[in-house]
Amino acid sequence: MKQTKQTKIAKSDDSNVATTTDAAQAQTEKQPPPSPPPPKGPSLAAILALPIVAVVMLGVGTKWGSTIQSSLSNLWTMVIPSSTGNEAANEANDDSAGLQFYTCGMHPWVILPNPGSCPICQMDLTPIDPAKFSGEITIDPVITQNIGVRIEPVKSGPLVRTIRTVGTVDYDETSVRDINMKVPGWIEKLYVDYLGVEIAEGQALFEYYSPDLYAAQDEFLLAYRNKSLIRAEFVPQAAQGAQDLLEAARTRLEYFDVSPQQIEELIAAGVPSKTMTMHSPHKGVVIAKHANEGMRVDLGMQVYRIADLSKLWVMVTLYEYQLPYVQVGQRAVMSLPYIPGQTFEGEVIYIYPYLDKKTRQVNVRLEFDNPNGVLKPGMYTNVELKNTLARDRTLAPRAAIIDTGERQVAFVSLGEGRFEPRDVRTGIETDEGMVEILDGLRPGEMVVTSGQFLLDSEANIREALAKFVRGNLASEQETVVAVAGASELSSLPAEAVEALGEILDAYFAIGDTLARDSTDDISSNARALAQGVDRLLKIALPDDEHFWHRHDEVATIRGKSLELIDPSDIEEARLAFADLSVALSKLTRATGIPPAYSTEVHELHCPMFREGQGGSIWLQPKGGVRNPFFGSMMLECFDERSVLPMTGATSRPEDDPPSAQDEPAPSPPAQQQSAKAGLDANAQENLDQLVSAYLSIHETLTRDETTGITANLGVIHEAAMVLANVEDEFVSGAANTIMEAANEPAEDIDAIRSVFERVSEALMQLAAVAGPSEAAAPTLYQVYCPMVKKNWLQATDEVANPYAPSMLRCGTVKGTITTDNAKASNP
Repeated sequence: MKQTKQTKIAKSDDSNVATTTDAAQAQTEKQPPPSPPPPKGPSLAAILALPIVAVVMLGVGTKWGSTIQSSLSNLWTMVIPSSTGNEAANEANDDSAGLQFYTCGMHPWVILPNPGSCPICQMDLTPIDPAKFSGEITIDPVITQNIGVRIEPVKSGPLVRTIRTVGTVDYDETSVRDINMKVPGWIEKLYVDYLGVEIAEGQALFEYYSPDLYAAQDEFLLAYRNKSLIRAEFVPQAAQGAQDLLEAARTRLEYFDVSPQQIEELIAAGVPSKTMTMHSPHKGVVIAKHANEGMRVDLGMQVYRIADLSKLWVMVTLYEYQLPYVQVGQRAVMSLPYIPGQTFEGEVIYIYPYLDKKTRQVNVRLEFDNPNGVLKPGMYTNVELKNTLARDRTLAPRAAIIDTGERQVAFVSLGEGRFEPRDVRTGIETDEGMVEILDGLRPGEMVVTSGQFLLDSEANIREALAKFVRGNLASEQETVVAVAGASELSSLPAEAVEALGEILDAYFAIGDTLARDSTDDISSNARALAQGVDRLLKIALPDDEHFWHRHDEVATIRGKSLELIDPSDIEEARLAFADLSVALSKLTRATGIPPAYSTEVHELHCPMFREGQGGSIWLQPKGGVRNPFFGSMMLECFDERSVLPMTGATSRPEDDPPSAQDEPAPSPPAQQQSAKAGLDANAQENLDQLVSAYLSIHETLTRDETTGITANLGVIHEAAMVLANVEDEFVSGAANTIMEAANEPAEDIDAIRSVFERVSEALMQLAAVAGPSEAAAPTLYQVYCPMVKKNWLQATDEVANPYAPSMLRCGTVKGTITTDNAKASNP
């Protein structure tokens, strides 16, 4: 221990000493270590001096021991700020630096702002490390290694969205051609006689005989011979007619798909041919064949269908959410699973303008070159469509993002085992496992990609601790309880209202006693309950004279009340109380709870008591749950809760707010809308002085000090005296309350805070109708703290708790009061 302290103190020396020490150590390391000196025994003088030294030290310790201990303690605190050695606590953010809470090692959900004992097990509370209230997580590097935490950098690069899909190779519909016959006839000889044969333009297909075609040949030859016989110089018109006839005959042959070369061969032969050779006008592959030798061909019949396979289409289907990332002209890359290593590049040429209603998909057409004929129509292919959406974006590994559905979180590594949870906004995910970061991360930061779920568990624990002292607490939320049905009666006589109230009061007293695990005073309350039932039965109900005949549960209530007068033990009392509760619930649902009764009556269900019978119910006033069947063992055990209806009401009125369980504090008058009170110049000046002195006291109390508070209370007292003489009764009444509170003795800080509380409540009422001028305080913020259950006013919206500076930010702004004196608003 001594060696550790010496080492720590040495680290706090100045740089010159450290440099000298390092130099000396380096010089020593160059020399061989000295031999150890021989041991020496104590001298006679030293032995004789020991008793004298002991007596002197005893006297010094007796007289100045406490002073020396205090000085050494202060020195130790100056040299070593924290004995825990936890650097994360020293580096906690400013918001959590002033927080100190305490918890129980056996019951970690117990968190209190002050030291003491655990309310459950009475163990001493231990302080919570303030670093746990910050968002930063610190984990030992060894543990980080063991749980497999891995990190990767956030990068900056192009944002490329890749869509992977499958496609089907198909013919290019624009290159498909049909060969049809324009004259009827017969196929004499067939040259292209099977499907799939590749043909060239002008290649012979078959020999074709047609009477019409034969007659056209003969007609052409006749016109050709007549033209050569008629000379133009003898009969000019006849020569021109012969020329026109020849051209008409030639055109007819051409329309029958007879080529110019064949016409020249016909002229050379001089006689018509029985058959004509039909040639292909296109190149491609035969994909349909209807021609056979000897077959008769009718007019317009399709003989062949030819398709050019040098270019092919690939049809793919995309989902509608993928359409924004596809456009015409976009590059497409295709691969075949049975041709590894080879890819084909094409482009998007058409996006169909309609959607398949059943599959919710859209067809997209791609075009690819097929010079080697590798692609065959009907093939299945893998297709990638890449679209560069942006040239430079912040990208993070997708594995680093924890998506909860409502928020997205990444853990940033700060080095030395420190991690910070960071809320992020993500955009588009890329094909390399990266995701676009819109907000929350910067390029170069290191994020956790493995083990982040373990870090997230620790972060959730710290977030829960932080929420305990920041923001709105769950205790401030109003509990909305539904009204159970409607009453049978529209009204109750005054005597019945009084008797029913006595019954409920006695019943609630019995339930509260059982919730305390006691049977004291049950007998007297049970007797009062039975007497109340007897009184109730004697009262006639004008609205329903047969009411008591229908509701025989009244007899059960009376019988169970008599059983509770002398119970043998608490378990027997609880069983009788359960039966009593069921009967009383039926009765009060029928009669309704009188509107004049002091509080709402709630019906609660406990699923654990009489579990085999569906549980049990009980009635209690609005407020915290007090289970009479289990008491302290499970005081708040319930699973259902409802409000019993009022007499004559079918449901909760629209202007009646829902009930609140354990409502922390009533809304102060400063939140109400009031008429502006007119103040003269003198009264307004005194009001400004009062508010300024009040805000000064508030600021002093937030520092846990009392300097100047007495003088400011005097200013408040004098100003309130002037305001007490204002004609407005509301202003004068509030001013009198402030004056009386400021005049109370305030000898210590606790008494001052008690005075400040009374002044605050009255000032909130006063400021609601007569606020300060803009020069004194443009806006007053009303704040409520659920931990101390107190309200106060302050000049800024940043919470500063004057009652508990140890939790300075504990509180919530509940409303504002502006300089127009009368307009209070809720946030």
